[in-house]
Amino acid sequence: MTTISIKSAFEGTGNANNGYHSKSFEKFCNSLSDFQKNVESQYAGFIYPAGSKLAGAKFDAANGTVNEYSGDVLIPAFLKAYANGGNSLNIFPTLGKLLPNWSFTYSGLGKLPWFRDHFKSINISHGYKSIYAVGSYSSYSSYQEYMNGLGFVTDPTTGNPVPNSMYNVSTVSINEAFSPLLGISTTFNNNMTAKLEYRTTRVLSLSMTSIQINEATSHDLVFGWGYRISNFNMLGGGPRVVKSHNESNHNNSNENSNGSNNRRFNGINHDLNLQLDLSLRKQASITRDIATITSTATSGNTAFKLSFAANYTLSRMLTLSFYYDRQTNTPLLSSSSYPTTTQDFGLSIKFSLTR
Repeated sequence: MTTISIKSAFEGTGNANNGYHSKSFEKFCNSLSDFQKNVESQYAGFIYPAGSKLAGAKFDAANGTVNEYSGDVLIPAFLKAYANGGNSLNIFPTLGKLLPNWSFTYSGLGKLPWFRDHFKSINISHGYKSIYAVGSYSSYSSYQEYMNGLGFVTDPTTGNPVPNSMYNVSTVSINEAFSPLLGISTTFNNNMTAKLEYRTTRVLSLSMTSIQINEATSHDLVFGWGYRISNFNMLGGGPRVVKSHNESNHNNSNENSNGSNNRRFNGINHDLNLQLDLSLRKQASITRDIATITSTATSGNTAFKLSFAANYTLSRMLTLSFYYDRQTNTPLLSSSSYPTTTQDFGLSIKFSLTR
């Protein structure tokens, strides 16, 4: 189910100095008792089902009530703290809670006078996606329905019927992504291109088995630059002009004035394409224990990557490429890993028989 979880998207994961504190997680833990009472209130006046240990008697919380760490309580509290769940007690997605996601691109700046004089195109983009999903689940074999999806299961310790929904849900998750939060791509009049993007992703997984929330986040800042030099003469001497027999009879002034439109080597457009990409990515995975209201980092990394590539068409069948890549990784936890730097460079020649 698509949903909207923006209200908790920008609070951050905290750091080691503040115990990876999260306002949303604190709010979630503090709301569990209220949600437990809300679920329990639905059973007021219910009669214990026939065949159970307390058959015929009215429901009494003293005989066993809603488990604070059951899916009936944790999942609605999770949706309210991190998404747009409100006070609903629904566990599974419903059409009434379906919310839109979006993606759009704006190119109107390129039509303004100053921008039109310097740019061929300017595009501003933004995209948002957030999906709530229910993982694996099973039904209780001892479940006895009372009405409207409410019923009782047998407590394995006391044997008493306790209020619970039919389904035992093990995990639910919210997968959120700004792709990008803000992106700008431009093409200049001289064929130079540039782009700048900021992307974030977040995956929140609630486990009823371990009674924990696992939060994995990623933040990416990407810069790209490209430039194409048309009809580049790698051997020097400037671009060569291939002339027909009739063109050879023209005077030099005509050759000079029209040469820029006919700069081709043997009918091949020898373009030199340059591309530079820089990216900075920060990743972190935090485990938040619900019972103790504590958070610990389990993994994380800060990666900086530089990539440069140059491609040149030597002939119809031969392409020359040069590349250089450098990546630096700094772990969030020094106890589990260590900083590394990787560098690669090379020269490749591509020969194609199909052209």
